[in-house]
Amino acid sequence: MKFDIHSLGDALGAEIIGLDLSAPLTDSVFADIHQAHLDYQVLVFRDQSLNPQDQIDFSRRFGHLDQHPANDAVLPDFPDVLVLSTKRENGAYIGLPDAGPLWHSDLAYRKQTALGTTLYALEIPESGGDTRFANMYNAYDALPKALKDAVDEKRGTFLAGRNNASRAFKRTLNQAQQDAVPAVTHPIIRTHPETGRKSIFASEQHTIRIEGMSEAESAKILAAIFAHAALPEFTYTHKWRVGDLTFWDNRCVQHIADLSRIDDPAYIRHMHRTTVEGDAPF
Repeated sequence: MKFDIHSLGDALGAEIIGLDLSAPLTDSVFADIHQAHLDYQVLVFRDQSLNPQDQIDFSRRFGHLDQHPANDAVLPDFPDVLVLSTKRENGAYIGLPDAGPLWHSDLAYRKQTALGTTLYALEIPESGGDTRFANMYNAYDALPKALKDAVDEKRGTFLAGRNNASRAFKRTLNQAQQDAVPAVTHPIIRTHPETGRKSIFASEQHTIRIEGMSEAESAKILAAIFAHAALPEFTYTHKWRVGDLTFWDNRCVQHIADLSRIDDPAYIRHMHRTTVEGDAPF
C-alpha cells in the first residue's frame, strides 16, 4: 500500500493521496504517515468513508485516546468520539457547536496535553466553517528577540476555555466537568518530544497569565505573542469537504474555527473528533 504526499502550502499541511483509512494499515505505511505528520504538522485525507470505530482505530495507532471534559457531548456508545455539531434535538445541541473560537492547542489545559487530533467531516455548510492552522515552529523561529527573551523558561497558567468565566460559550461545562479540569501550568515555549524543535505553546483560548509577572505585563506580552502567532505567513486554511479527515500535531500547531455563521439556523457543521493523549510539555 503506497500513497502520495501533496504539500498544501509553505507554512504547513499536506494532503495524503491514495489511502483508505477504513482499511488496516501495515506497520510500514503507518511509519510513513507518522513521519509525514512530523514533517507537515497537519495531514488531510480526502474522500474517506469512516465509521466511528474506523476513526478510533486509526487514532489509536498513535497512542491512548483522551476525552474532552464535556463527556455529555460524545457519540453514544463511543465515548472517545467528541461530537462537534450545530445540530439540535429537542432544542438542545447534540454536541459542541462552538469548539475552537480562539486560537488554541487541544487539551492544552490538561497536565498530559494532546499529541494530535483527528477531525472527520460528516456535514459541511455551503459557506463558512473553515479551520485555520498555524505552524508554531515557524512562529517561534520568527519571534522578535525581545519577546523570546521575555518568555524564556517562563511558565503560563492554562485553563479550559469553558472554565473561564470571562468567555461565553453556547454550551458550557457543568460543575463536575469544570472541577475535572482545574488550571495547570506549562511552558510558554515548549520543546517537541520527537523532533526536538521549539514552538510557541501559549494560546489565546487557554493561556490566561504568565507566572512571575504582574497582570499588566503578562497581558501585554501574551497579546503580542498571540498576534504574532496568528500572522498569515504561518497559517493554512482548510476548506472542508464531506469525507475529509484531518490529523494535526497539537505539540506544534494551533488552530481556530470560523464560527461566523453559527447563529444561522440553516448552518449545519457536523463532525466527529478524537484526541490522542500526549505528554507533559517541557
